[in-house]
Amino acid sequence: MEQTEFDIRIVPLRDRLYRFARTLLGRGDEAEDVVHDVLERLWRRHESLHVENPEAFAMTAVRNAAVDHLRRSRTTEELPLSLPADEQTGAWSDREMVRRALALLPLRQREVLHLKEIEGYPTHEIAALLTTDEAQVRVLLSRGRMRLRRELEKLMNYGI
Repeated sequence: MEQTEFDIRIVPLRDRLYRFARTLLGRGDEAEDVVHDVLERLWRRHESLHVENPEAFAMTAVRNAAVDHLRRSRTTEELPLSLPADEQTGAWSDREMVRRALALLPLRQREVLHLKEIEGYPTHEIAALLTTDEAQVRVLLSRGRMRLRRELEKLMNYGI
């Protein structure tokens, strides 16, 4: 892959990669680090990089890097569930409430929901990204949506 092709096909994906990493990791600073590392590795290998779908390749690389980061640093249950004292100004915004509820889902359900609902990937592309079949993606979507709904109801009922 030439430098201009890298600049055209990979660099514009940065925001999408960041959103995906943020959903998986739960923290913006960690997501930035993971995306930066992945983009740096891809750049170092850009001359020998010959992939059919650079977007899928980059998303998979970010997913793998985020999972590795989670394994090294903490479990998903340790994600922050409350705001720092200086940010507790009353009720959470809807966006923050959804982000907190997503953080409570198992990683695989979080991945699939993010790719489908936030990034807008079709089911067959999600299956290819996660190296699974479409039926499994649909099951994960269904279970993830049900669990997300329950977690949101809990958060709203408890006024968190």
